[in-house]
Amino acid sequence: MTVTERSRRRVRDALDRLEREYASVERVEKAWDHPPEAYRGVRERFEAGTLGGAGVWATDETDRVLLVRHEGESAWSDPGGKQEAGESLEAAARRETREESGVEVEITGVRQAHRVEIRDAEGEQPAIHRLIVIFDGERVSGEVRPREGEIAEVRWWRDRPDDLLYPELADFPIPGAE
Repeated sequence: MTVTERSRRRVRDALDRLEREYASVERVEKAWDHPPEAYRGVRERFEAGTLGGAGVWATDETDRVLLVRHEGESAWSDPGGKQEAGESLEAAARRETREESGVEVEITGVRQAHRVEIRDAEGEQPAIHRLIVIFDGERVSGEVRPREGEIAEVRWWRDRPDDLLYPELADFPIPGAE
């Protein structure tokens, strides 16, 4: 079985599990072209057993949403990142949120799942399918503090910032703004 077939199957199985555990899962299909070095990194992470990455659309007790801004960027996004080998997507989402923002969260559902076809920009390697899951979550504890060397700013938002890292964030609810 090719890496494309294996990765497609692994993503499909993960989506099936998420739907069993969380009911319906909104899916977004994407394709990204990576230069050879970045493609090799994706391939190595796939071969190590990871699916992709995860983040959390987290709210606090006053219905604000937690967003981070990476160093060198002007756009805001949910905290999240790459899954480590042997780690569930939920564990990756909680860990990345804690590392990037200082906030502990409880996963309450799935906001969206992005099935991403990673392609070698030079067209010499087979596509690898990855999964990025944005979970819904609620703050459990912790105070915001940006991760040094990675995150420039962390904030709780009642209103959506103008500059968002990816377009789907514009449709995610901010309960405190309603």
